[in-house]
Amino acid sequence: MGYDRSALATIIKSLRDRGIDGVIVGSTCYMLYLGLKEFEDDIDLFTTTVSPTFDEDLIRSCSEELGCFLGQTEWGTPQLRCSVGGYEVVVELYENMYDFYIPQEMIDDAVSYKVNDVDVKALRVEDYLIIKSKSGREKDVADIQYLGDLIKSGDIRVDKGLMRRRLGLFEDFEVRLIRRRLEGIGIRL
Repeated sequence: MGYDRSALATIIKSLRDRGIDGVIVGSTCYMLYLGLKEFEDDIDLFTTTVSPTFDEDLIRSCSEELGCFLGQTEWGTPQLRCSVGGYEVVVELYENMYDFYIPQEMIDDAVSYKVNDVDVKALRVEDYLIIKSKSGREKDVADIQYLGDLIKSGDIRVDKGLMRRRLGLFEDFEVRLIRRRLEGIGIRL
């Protein structure tokens, strides 16, 4: 499943126009950072204007207006499967709940990218690395390994000072786990 920049801009604008806005927190973060023209995976949107848990009626209405199929993520939050410009685009809506946690400082410090005249907010690549290191799912480990290889080769740079400061947003046991996983890909903090 893939989609282009135009499809990303269209779905973000369409959701925003209907009151659903947020910050991209999944792999699309680093794809935007790398300046890619084509994206893979779904769009993980940490909502800042609605609650995926408590604003079900608004989300259902939006889904119907856009002609999207409404399903659920693995966390039980809404997942919209939409046809956009000939692509199937999946948008998963998230908020802090259970073990899914992104510190507000990271959300507030998101980067804004101009995608076909639409401002698209996404986590900083440094924050993405920390969040995915904390998660540790197989796919997340593969993503951080890919980014680690780009960092080692000098193709991208990260602000290790920012990353060290961000570690202060987590519990000590989480910090140890995050550091260990980051060291596994060659990032020593």
